[in-house]
Amino acid sequence: MKVLIVDDSKTIRALVAECAKTLGHEVFHAETGELALKVVEDNNIDLVLMDVELPGLNGFETTYAIRAMEKIDWFPIIFISSKIDDDSFAKGILSGGDAYLQKPINPLRLQLTITSMERIYMMRQKLHKTQEELVVANKELKLLASFDQLTDLPNRRNFDETLKRQFLLAQRNKNSLAFIMCDIDFFKPYNDHYGHQQGDECLTTIAKAIGSIPDRPTDKACRYGGEEFAVILPDTNRIGGAHVAEKLRQVVLDLAIEHNKSKIGPYVTLSLGLAVYTGQFETKEELIKAADDALYRAKKNGRNRVESF
Repeated sequence: MKVLIVDDSKTIRALVAECAKTLGHEVFHAETGELALKVVEDNNIDLVLMDVELPGLNGFETTYAIRAMEKIDWFPIIFISSKIDDDSFAKGILSGGDAYLQKPINPLRLQLTITSMERIYMMRQKLHKTQEELVVANKELKLLASFDQLTDLPNRRNFDETLKRQFLLAQRNKNSLAFIMCDIDFFKPYNDHYGHQQGDECLTTIAKAIGSIPDRPTDKACRYGGEEFAVILPDTNRIGGAHVAEKLRQVVLDLAIEHNKSKIGPYVTLSLGLAVYTGQFETKEELIKAADDALYRAKKNGRNRVESF
């Protein structure tokens, strides 16, 4: 442990330090309460052995100040004093202290008290480790909650949050926002003919291809649901959106995934609907519907094509 000894007597500090060092602990010294506060602020102290009678801030006042410090984790503070009356004991505990040792110091009792504090130290270490593990676990859970497990693309929840945020930004900043809806053509017949396992492999391959097209950090390709994908392109006008949509269509066609049940060709293809916000939509739902209407028209007009709202 890192043990801070606060006493204006050099002799007592030396005696207490010897007891702590014998047990293998690292020792810090402070002659005043003000210096003690500085040591606590600059070091991860695990135990304080505090004299009550100090020049300037006394031990009780110093303890109050320590407990009031922000971002300082709790650690035990033990008072060492010749004042052992009930009033002094009460002041010590109520100021934030945890135990009281009487002067003159009994080295054996002091060492045993420090040893008992080691148990608290070990519990704190385990608690810190558990907290760190929980932070990591929560990050992993958040990742799992935001990404589709099959395709590794951002999932519907992630999509909803992103589109909401980007739509509000576009409204506020009066920027354009391009949005593309994509649908794999005749995917149900593909699944029925080739089986669900190969259908999942097809989805994974196409998702990877779609995810490779957006190249800016703010762009995002998502799995919208089933065989549908969505691409969000902030600060993108109609020409830019159409260019990305055509690249998405072509990259899937270039995969040359065999599709014997397609009615428009030998390979898996993509139909896409593009809508671009330039101030005309009141809500993100209106933007989604516009892209969906364009996607419907792409299917109606022969599939494997891009249509704009």
